[in-house]
Amino acid sequence: MALDLTCGGKLTVSPFVTERKVNRMAEMITAAKQGGYAGSRARMDLAESLSTSDAPHSFAAIVNLRNLPQYEEVEPDFAPITQTEQVPDFSPIQFHALKSNWAGLEHGKDNDGQRIAPKVAELDTYQYAFGYTQVDTSLAVEKRGFRVGWSLERGVNDPFSLITRFPQDMLRVGQKTDQYVVIRALTEGVTAASSFATATDPISGEDLPANAPVSGKALRAAIRQISQRTDADGNRVPVPARFQLVVPVGTSQDVELSIAIARGLMAIQDGNLTYSGANLPGDTLGRIGGIIESEFVEDGAWYLVPEASSVEIPALVRVQLAGYSSPEVYVSNWNGTPLAGGASSDPFTAFSFDNDSVDLKFRQFTNAALFSEDAIVWSTGEGS
Repeated sequence: MALDLTCGGKLTVSPFVTERKVNRMAEMITAAKQGGYAGSRARMDLAESLSTSDAPHSFAAIVNLRNLPQYEEVEPDFAPITQTEQVPDFSPIQFHALKSNWAGLEHGKDNDGQRIAPKVAELDTYQYAFGYTQVDTSLAVEKRGFRVGWSLERGVNDPFSLITRFPQDMLRVGQKTDQYVVIRALTEGVTAASSFATATDPISGEDLPANAPVSGKALRAAIRQISQRTDADGNRVPVPARFQLVVPVGTSQDVELSIAIARGLMAIQDGNLTYSGANLPGDTLGRIGGIIESEFVEDGAWYLVPEASSVEIPALVRVQLAGYSSPEVYVSNWNGTPLAGGASSDPFTAFSFDNDSVDLKFRQFTNAALFSEDAIVWSTGEGS
């Protein structure tokens, strides 16, 4: 079976890359991992190929072929709160939301002004009560990337470092970049309209200040605050069935304990944790389906965000460029002229150099924005 170097059209293939070259590079990498004389000789051949031919193009192709499936298989932590859209170009995306329109709607249609389908009597006409409205947005996909220079000397002295570390490092950068643009869209997109206001825990009756620190009681009050909101059309904001809580790194376990205590599932007695075996009734805190830690959230702050599948208009939207959904690695700024000839058994083309270096380029297309904060509650955690 022929090797699909494009992975179904998802990867760009350099003109210096062929199936034979990629297979040869894979064989060289496998051989270089061996021990003894055979492994030592294979590493020397690998270093020579990387520094004197177009082999780096095939190495970049192997990195992309390896990273693409891993990138797509790993579900990001932010996935539950984010709707991902594929866009064809760099223009701001067109996003439409179903909106109610009661202007001119006659009385007696059995809708009582609610966002439901009006009743249609026998032989009556259907009403234009709903329609799709374009949501204004400036969200457009962005290009991100950087270059890594690999000198001839380093390639000869330590080819294994490039082979073993570079693929995983590039994968990690791509995943972290996606998380950054999503969490930044959340933390910089929310306004005072959705911040945690002074409240009372509906169960314990405890008063909670504005911007209260995260706790099970504060989260219960936050969900209550959402239930009391109305949208721009005057309709009540539906309370999502599922939320995710976004908190700083290293705090999720403490928050989980606070939620369990607030729900009566745990208690602290004489400095020890006790577990409740009672069949407790339902609690709104049961709507919190998970906790997301992020290094891009400031200490003390927290964000209660609806899961994307539980709301009509998603809170967060991430965009990817169609055909370039995965980060890719290229060989850029190749300084040299290809030389014909060479050993017939070697598929690589020899190059002459001016600066004796290989420049690897990392490129990624991504961006995110906050579309609706109607069902979000957030806090700086500084209230006392």
